[in-house]
Amino acid sequence: MRPSPLRSEEFMTYAMDAWADTVYRIALSHTKSVPDAEDTTQDVFVKLLKSTLDFEDDEHLKAWLISTTLNRCREMHRTVQRRKTSPVAEPPDMSASPPADEKLLAKSGAVWNALGNLPPNMRSAMHLRYVEGYSAEEIADLTQCRPSTVRSWLFRARKKMKSTLEGKDAR
Repeated sequence: MRPSPLRSEEFMTYAMDAWADTVYRIALSHTKSVPDAEDTTQDVFVKLLKSTLDFEDDEHLKAWLISTTLNRCREMHRTVQRRKTSPVAEPPDMSASPPADEKLLAKSGAVWNALGNLPPNMRSAMHLRYVEGYSAEEIADLTQCRPSTVRSWLFRARKKMKSTLEGKDAR
């Protein structure tokens, strides 16, 4: 068996410049740990480097990266010997310009915490829908489930987050 050729430096630079932030944000929303999110991001791009898959276009590449990130996060959660890290204490700055006033920062922290308390499937659906802008059908393709399941996850996640943010315990 001959070794597969590695991807070009130009391709890897392009992929990392275009999608590393997306991969990192998804990983962070799942792992709730900066070191684990960084490790996941690195693992995903190492898999890309070793992959021999020919991508049809940028959307195919992005979908592969997101799907691989979600799978890697699931693997991390299943690992019994997973190293212990402390969760993110504050929402990380995911934008170039920080919020102007403290009230907005407190609200974004509450939203971040409410999102972080959702089950992984709901958290993924919310992130892909409201941060990455995917439709329910596209999320279904990425998560390998039915669009109706994604819509249910989104409905339940919004309901649960609303209750959490209003100070009620959502079940």
